[in-house]
Amino acid sequence: MDKVIKDIRCNACNCVHHADDYKCTAGHIEIGNTSACSCQDTLCATFELDNSKKHCGC
Repeated sequence: MDKVIKDIRCNACNCVHHADDYKCTAGHIEIGNTSACSCQDTLCATFELDNSKKHCGC
């Protein structure tokens, strides 16, 4: 497991960086959408699909 980024809660359960306790194990994160006006408009550009995790609807 990579280093956990403290105080970041990750709900992207199909991501390779998602730990079972809703932690992010990526070494860094990049959040996107420069035109975001609300939290629904943001995106995690660090997301990588983990094909072995099929329990979240992807």
